[in-house]
Amino acid sequence: MPGQAWPLWSEGEIDNLALGYINDIVASGDEYSAFAAVAFAHYLVNKIGLTPDNYPIYFRLIESGNRWVLDALVGDKDPAKMFGSIQPNTFMLQECFRMLTKWKAGEIYPKALVIIYGLLTTCFTVPEEGYRLYPLTVTDVNNLGKHLDKSKDQMEPLNRSVLSTLDRIAGLIEPQKPMPSREIQDVALQANNIRGKFLDMTKKLNESIPDILLTRGDYAANEIKPNVPKIDV
Repeated sequence: MPGQAWPLWSEGEIDNLALGYINDIVASGDEYSAFAAVAFAHYLVNKIGLTPDNYPIYFRLIESGNRWVLDALVGDKDPAKMFGSIQPNTFMLQECFRMLTKWKAGEIYPKALVIIYGLLTTCFTVPEEGYRLYPLTVTDVNNLGKHLDKSKDQMEPLNRSVLSTLDRIAGLIEPQKPMPSREIQDVALQANNIRGKFLDMTKKLNESIPDILLTRGDYAANEIKPNVPKIDV
């Protein structure tokens, strides 16, 4: 239209607009976003690869919990070793415990949890080093342990991952080492307590973890399947 003034767009404004769409894709909140997120995951894995400069994007995709996105990220690899090429750091541990706290037991695709517990097990291979990176609390340990599923045995992949992580954290107390601070003792003892209650068939998890944390969801009930568009050629 003659005389109409068109808005002037800066590069920053255009980048922010694009970023908003990408964030919506990563969240996988609907079937179209989920489809695009699966494609994005394939792009990251097959063209870019996991690097020390882009792993936070992988965390965001994991947080979506979408099974198809997770399957694309992991492929045929062992999910517990997904972050094996990245040097563990405080940010990674903070993200792990944030997600474990955010998610209810059972409401997230188990492969996402196996990735997280695999990373935590690596970080706490030397328990003192893991604690130095992230001084976890008893509450963190409870949120870690709540994802155990007592209806399945200890060799079920997710249960095995959780138990391995708890075992590493319990190693903060060892007979041959000086007794650590009270805070560290509490964390180690709670990790051992949860592990023991799971392995003892006469005990229940709510004997070590507050009931409110053991409320279970069902990830399969709220799954968002990618909508694969039909393309006419």
